[in-house]
Amino acid sequence: MARVKENDRTLVEALRRGDKAAFETLYARYVARIHNYAVSKLGSVVEAEDVTQEAFEAVFQCIDKFEGRSDLVVWIYGITRNLIHNRIRRRAGDRLVALEEAAAEAAPESSAPDRQAEARDALRRMREAIEELPQDQRRILELRHEKRMAIRRIAELMHRSEDAVKSSLYRTRRSLASRLPDLTA
Repeated sequence: MARVKENDRTLVEALRRGDKAAFETLYARYVARIHNYAVSKLGSVVEAEDVTQEAFEAVFQCIDKFEGRSDLVVWIYGITRNLIHNRIRRRAGDRLVALEEAAAEAAPESSAPDRQAEARDALRRMREAIEELPQDQRRILELRHEKRMAIRRIAELMHRSEDAVKSSLYRTRRSLASRLPDLTA
């Protein structure tokens, strides 16, 4: 990590030890820059919020892979750029669907029966994991992904700050990913 700024080097070392306060510091330090970058590339505040959250989730999960050949923020921009490119490629054919609609779309009709059974099982497991979430987390997840509300509007409805809503979404996604690693990988 020869090229990394000293304050980022300290932050990376703390992150590698699992220091949650270090992650909050990292998030506070770079979230606005990453979000603005995503907005400029995607043209959508809602999509940019999603990409920003995904980028910081990836940073948290992959911090051990950071080699320090560039500044930490450059590495985070690279992750964000890749997420944006993937999202743009998928835009044309993908659309968000409510969980209830997903069962019909989980497997094409031409799929083998075992693939359809796997898709139904995955959907059932995801529903169960969501039901086990605390009520506030379930509500925020529903508003964000089923109702497709902006973070700002969710914050208003839930009487919370936007950062609190973003943090809750982050924790919820991490919780679901840890409960269902085979579905979220």
